[in-house]
Amino acid sequence: MDLKEAKFRTQSIVARHPWELARLEVVIDLAEKRLDEMNASGGVLLDMGCGDTWFVEQLSSRYSNIRCFAVDINFTDDTLEFLRDKNKHTKIQVFRTLDDAQVALGSDSVDMVLLLDVIEHIADDIAFLKWMQTFQSIDNTTQFVITVPAFQSLFSRHDVFLEHYRRYDNAMLERHINQAGLKSEKKGYFFLSLLLARAAAVFMEKATKNDKPTTGLVEWNKGHGVTAAIRNVMLFDHYFTKLFSKLGIKLPGLSNYIICRRSA
Repeated sequence: MDLKEAKFRTQSIVARHPWELARLEVVIDLAEKRLDEMNASGGVLLDMGCGDTWFVEQLSSRYSNIRCFAVDINFTDDTLEFLRDKNKHTKIQVFRTLDDAQVALGSDSVDMVLLLDVIEHIADDIAFLKWMQTFQSIDNTTQFVITVPAFQSLFSRHDVFLEHYRRYDNAMLERHINQAGLKSEKKGYFFLSLLLARAAAVFMEKATKNDKPTTGLVEWNKGHGVTAAIRNVMLFDHYFTKLFSKLGIKLPGLSNYIICRRSA
């Protein structure tokens, strides 16, 4: 969960939003082979722009041999203290800056960088991706897993609230990573079923005044049964899209992803 959104949370979470739960499974599915290799070897994962660290905590619980470095420039001193105490018995380390994480990494290489719904927050995403590659621990073997919101035509108050500069399509995302010196290994969309819902929401937004200050993630208060059911529908959506992709049919979705490395 984005830290900007998390500060609006006023109650204990009964269950995480099904979008968060489903995205976790999607990312694991997309990067499963590499994650398994890292877990076997005690590899290093960097979650850049990690938000409230829920995602990396879930990942670490499944891949307990991976060393996880979670970085977010929006951490306050109090947040850092809380998260470091919370994760003191895990292999998760939490930092405000990549420079601080690099000190802790020393000469170790990063096997995977997660940039999950991060680069749309950055005015010059190409310069940012170039900058990340200047760090000692990021090299030609480092795999980048990037997810972003899809389709600029769906840009709405949701994006304004979260301080997004843009939404992407796959062609634009690949063009930007290429300009940053990265080369795509795999790309696509996910959450086809959410496209119509978001398009309807954008249409209604234009027709009515809606000053709702959050995206809804923090307000989710449904029980585990309802949450699990919606999560499962979204996962079926992902595997449906994945099947069609294998058949050479590329379906759109509300999010897109790209997995890439430095160009040779």
